Formats: sequence, C-alpha cells, structure tokens
Amino acid sequence: MPSNKTELAARIALTKPTDSVRGIFFRVVFELIERKGGAQALRQVRTGSLAKDIADLRTYPASDYLNMLYGAADALEGRLGNENQVFNACGRACVQNFSTGPGQVVFGILGKGDPQRLFAQTRVAFSTVVTYGKREHRPAGSKGCILSYRGDMQPAAYHVGIFEGALEALGFKGTVRANVLGLDSVDFEISWE
Repeated sequence: MPSNKTELAARIALTKPTDSVRGIFFRVVFELIERKGGAQALRQVRTGSLAKDIADLRTYPASDYLNMLYGAADALEGRLGNENQVFNACGRACVQNFSTGPGQVVFGILGKGDPQRLFAQTRVAFSTVVTYGKREHRPAGSKGCILSYRGDMQPAAYHVGIFEGALEALGFKGTVRANVLGLDSVDFEISWE
C-alpha cells in the first residue's frame, strides 16, 4: 500500500522555506534504501530535487527530507513492512551512523553510557542537524524520560526509531511510546532497564 500522500502534503505544508536538514541524513537513508531495496529502489526515490548531489555537511529543505522518507516507505514496504516500520528503520539508520565510527565520539561524549544524560542533550544535538522545532527533556524517574517535540514535522515513527536505536547503542533494553498530539507535536515516553 503506498504511503499516505495526504499526510505527506500536510506535513510539507507545515514546513517553512528555512527549515532544513543536514545532508548526512539524506545520505544515510539513501544507503538504507539501496541496501534493502537495491539500485532500482534508490532510483525510484532519487527523483526531482532528490536526484542532485547532496553533501553531508550542507543543509537541504526539510520538505525534501519528508519526500525522501515517504518515497522510502513506498520503495521498501515490501521488504520492511508498513510506512511506520520503514520510517522507524530510517531513524535507526540515522542514529547508527552516529553511534559507530567517527560519530561514536560525539555519541559517547553526549551520553557517557547514560540514557538520561544522552536524552537530556537532545535539544542541543538536534539543533546541530536541523533548523526547526523545539525539544524538551523531562526526567520520569531514574530510568525514564519524556521528550516533547514541537514544530517538528517528521513522522513520529522516525523519531521512535532514533530513540530505540540510541538505547540499543548504549546497551539498554527499553521502550519508546509516541503520544501524537498533532502532525508536528509529539511527546515521546522513553523508559529503559
């Protein structure tokens, strides 16, 4: 079943021309698409503005990122499941990029092996890679927190994948529940053991 293009259009309508995402996240998702779906799947997604070369450290429109995520859902649904499962896989791939290799240094500095410490740095971390939205961290006991996202139009399942991947990278088992308040407002309840 194709991804929800009505929802995609509504999310794009929430973006401003200045809302952007670092190119590295486009590259990571393109690599996931090619790895899971092959060259044909990647060609299916890399059309229009997504066909151009994208540099890791430059920023590109958040609307293009949304188009890419929904295109990934269309290209990979037969291999990874429904659109939310594909969005989740894209989020996990993005955090894995920072939890291994050279990115591991930054991941280690931010988290120091402690999920609470890592998630408390979400606002700072995201401000270096996207130009939109506000994020707040509130502890919920010693092994849990709530991350409130406002003005972030990316699908909730994408962020759930990021947070689940972060917990796994730190060696913790946990759960992430998204309480969707609107297309660009979500409270993520995260707990770990």
